[in-house]
Amino acid sequence: MKRSLKEVAELVQARLLGDGEVEVTGIASMHSAVTGDLVFVEDEKNLAKALQSGAAAVIAGEFAAKNRSPKPLLISDQPRLAFARAAKLLGPHEAVQAGVHQTAIIHPSAKIGESVTIEERAVVREGAEIGDNTRIGAVTVIGAHVRIGRDCRLYPNVTLYPGTRVGDRVVIHAGAVL
Repeated sequence: MKRSLKEVAELVQARLLGDGEVEVTGIASMHSAVTGDLVFVEDEKNLAKALQSGAAAVIAGEFAAKNRSPKPLLISDQPRLAFARAAKLLGPHEAVQAGVHQTAIIHPSAKIGESVTIEERAVVREGAEIGDNTRIGAVTVIGAHVRIGRDCRLYPNVTLYPGTRVGDRVVIHAGAVL
């Protein structure tokens, strides 16, 4: 997904030095970076390599801010975390249309938020609540009075026992039982 550096900086909580209109489309290592990629360095000894790479921009710690740079920089106290956030932001996303599959079973008292996707053969029991923009995988069972926050992703065959609480932006992988 293509994004401006200004947008990436805001979303990964980094300080932008340089042209915020530069667009990035992915992440890479310093050695494999091409135009449009974002790379990161954790220490000063690798900064020169990152700046000479084919990348469009570099995520780095505060050490990088003291020198002039030929490339835009995203400065973070935690560059590895900022890079992980950028990877999620720029990585491939499945295009999924919100809605409830015809084979899913939803109890009438369940509360389903906006833009929720519930895949085939999923079960949502009495009093369960599912937050906006959440995706429930196939054959998942959401027990009675479970609360799931917004922007969550439950992969197939997850079981949430009655009363379980799941916060916002949580990912639960296939086969998990909570």
